[in-house]
Amino acid sequence: MWTIRSKIEIGITEGCSAMDLCVKLAPTEDKQNLRDLLTRYLLELSRYGDVDTAYPYFGSYWDNNEPRWPYLARHGSENVGFALVNTWSPSSKGTDFAMAEFYIAPHARKSGVGCEVAKRVLTQHPGIWELSITSLNDPAKRFWPKAIKASQATGIEQIETEDEIIYRFAIR
Repeated sequence: MWTIRSKIEIGITEGCSAMDLCVKLAPTEDKQNLRDLLTRYLLELSRYGDVDTAYPYFGSYWDNNEPRWPYLARHGSENVGFALVNTWSPSSKGTDFAMAEFYIAPHARKSGVGCEVAKRVLTQHPGIWELSITSLNDPAKRFWPKAIKASQATGIEQIETEDEIIYRFAIR
């Protein structure tokens, strides 16, 4: 398990000028915390189409036999987001890593937290990455190009289908 910490300037709450952002692999003890955030995320995601709120692969993120990584993002002691990373290729071209799910709590958005969390997670896994977003999710369509660029990705490819956009890129 590793932890990355840094000070970044944001204004999540009035009077808060800087925050200590921690992004780490979520140990089993944090499984319920991550599940609570996942439930909020899936509810929010359901605005854009059908969502399986049972999320059958959730438990496998703590199975050592599976290539999956559950990350939790915290501001102080508050959980502000998560990232679920696996190796499934949305494009079917094959990939080293995929951002299966990514969520930042509404109060922490538009502050740089999401971009910073994405950058930290992506750069922990050098290789070919993919992530997909539904074509109806306008906030994600604005966020991901910026986050991918901030991660200094190369070879960025955008694959558009009828109902989703797939980003494919390399992290060195």
